[in-house]
Amino acid sequence: MRLFFCSLLILCGAAALAQTPIQPRSACVSTCTGNLGDNIFPNGDFGAGIPNIVLANPGFAPGYTYDTSPPPDDGYYTITNNTTNWGSFANPFWVDIMDNGPEPNGYMMVVNASFQPGLFFEKTVSVCENTLYEFSIDIICINESGVGQAPIQPDLAFEIDGAIVCETGKVPVDETWHTSRFSFTTAPGVTTVKLALRNNAPGGIGNDLAIDNISFRACGPEIALPATAVYCLGQSLTLNAALTNSPYNSIVYQWQVSSDNGQNWMGLNNANTPNYQIQNPADTAQYRLVVANSPGNLALSFCRAVSFPVDLMLEDLSDYAITGQDTIVCNGAPGVLRAGNYTAYAWSDGSAADTLLAGQPGWYAVTVTTANGCTGSDSLYVFEVNLAAEAAFETPVCFGDSTGQIRAINLQGGTGSLKFTLNNTAPQNTPLFTRLPAGAYHLTVADSLNCRVEIPIALQNPPRYVVSLGPDINLLACDSIVLTAQSNYVPTQYIWQFSGSGLRCSNCPAPVVMPNASGMVTLQVQDSLGCTAADSLLLLVLPRLDVYAPNVFRPDVTEDRLNNYFTLFPSKSATEIRHFAVFDRWGDLVFEQKNQLPGAQSLRWDGSNFQGKPAAGGVFTWFAEIIFSDGAARAYEGDVLLLR
Repeated sequence: MRLFFCSLLILCGAAALAQTPIQPRSACVSTCTGNLGDNIFPNGDFGAGIPNIVLANPGFAPGYTYDTSPPPDDGYYTITNNTTNWGSFANPFWVDIMDNGPEPNGYMMVVNASFQPGLFFEKTVSVCENTLYEFSIDIICINESGVGQAPIQPDLAFEIDGAIVCETGKVPVDETWHTSRFSFTTAPGVTTVKLALRNNAPGGIGNDLAIDNISFRACGPEIALPATAVYCLGQSLTLNAALTNSPYNSIVYQWQVSSDNGQNWMGLNNANTPNYQIQNPADTAQYRLVVANSPGNLALSFCRAVSFPVDLMLEDLSDYAITGQDTIVCNGAPGVLRAGNYTAYAWSDGSAADTLLAGQPGWYAVTVTTANGCTGSDSLYVFEVNLAAEAAFETPVCFGDSTGQIRAINLQGGTGSLKFTLNNTAPQNTPLFTRLPAGAYHLTVADSLNCRVEIPIALQNPPRYVVSLGPDINLLACDSIVLTAQSNYVPTQYIWQFSGSGLRCSNCPAPVVMPNASGMVTLQVQDSLGCTAADSLLLLVLPRLDVYAPNVFRPDVTEDRLNNYFTLFPSKSATEIRHFAVFDRWGDLVFEQKNQLPGAQSLRWDGSNFQGKPAAGGVFTWFAEIIFSDGAARAYEGDVLLLR
């Protein structure tokens, strides 16, 4: 079997045994409900350290051998702070654990139990008669659950003077630390007891555990004291302990003080009641109350109970001061004096609120009291001040710009130099604020005593400057138009722009434009104050779709070659003759051209057929597909008379 124990630093020593009539119990329970004393095992948590294994043999476990090369084999034990990196059989069968304490790198005791059940810890300790004690340990089964067959669960028994008092029962295989404790009362005349832990589990696979935090302490009444006691500057402090659930027939008391954060405690003279008055408290000291059932037991650390330490905290109101921004009577309005957040208030005028409205100039004082009874006092003089101011302003010149101004005028009264603030910005020495857009403003004029005049001001925008060119305009190619604009102000400057060509004037009120292509017209105007407005429209140039085709021609009679051929005469908007064809009366094709420029010589039909011979006179039909400047292709058709 593999057995692991932690925190058994104190498992050595022997003493004469005393018989104690303690009734055995099937389960370990504790009846202690009060405060405990100092641990009779001062090293019950095994301490802490950086090395994984404590190299020096502590000699804790009788009958076991100390091992410095983990994991320990059967019948061996070790003191360690971490089993994570252990190899061999520990890697597949044991959980990775650290000690069960808050300290970093804390040690625990790990024991690999021998195959035969028996004692693995025995310690004789000094005790006091007729005293309730509590014995406790932290236990964990370190076997992995679900690895191979179910491991044997550890099962421990507590013995006192060789007799089993109680048993832990089977420790769960759940990778969790469990605390087991029991209490007992020593019999009259008993001064020592032998404490032991027995392993009840048989040998085999499992029964591996670790132990930490061995504790054996005297149990006393429950001692109620504050964790922190507040005292006032220059005053004494009384600690009042309330004791309940006492196991003693009678109680004796001793107050102690520590100046090294609880490392050492010193008894106080004439401090033997539940209450103790500290004449000159200091927040560097700690206090505690020690109790026992007799004066003799009170002197023995292993026979008494102690309270938790009480820290002292100074509540110093020596720098207390009245707060409040309005410590003057300003233009007849009372000053607002604030005493702060305390329990009670006593003003010099008899009021008892946290805030005082000082309606008259003069001295005012207050004494405040905290929840702990500490007091602080302060007084101040409230001055009377009269201050007057008005505001003049100019709205922004143009809609949406930041040319507004606000000025404080007609300043009268006040104390010292004046400060000027607009909308809670940083105070300035000058009364003028410039570069302001339209909006709501709050002008504050304040003197050196913070007497203030508040003036609300609203800067309005002038009407928005608007110019309109009207809707978009459609033009036929080669047409012109006069551009005009409508405005709610009188423009003094015009700036026209056109994305194409054909604009005759860029700075006149009504320029003429003859565009050769579509484009955007933009106008920006400015009035005499420098305010501007702009508008734009689209000039859409549409192609002229006119196509002239003669309806008669005679190829052989005109000497000047006029009207002796047939062709098409489209407008200048035509960019390409994609297809041009002539057909006779029977629908036969006699002439055809494709993808030609308008006016090309190749587009002229001289009245011949495809063999180059003169066609007979008569009516012929024609068809054309023409592309214009807008990129669209359009179809045309007609007929023509050929004369011979």
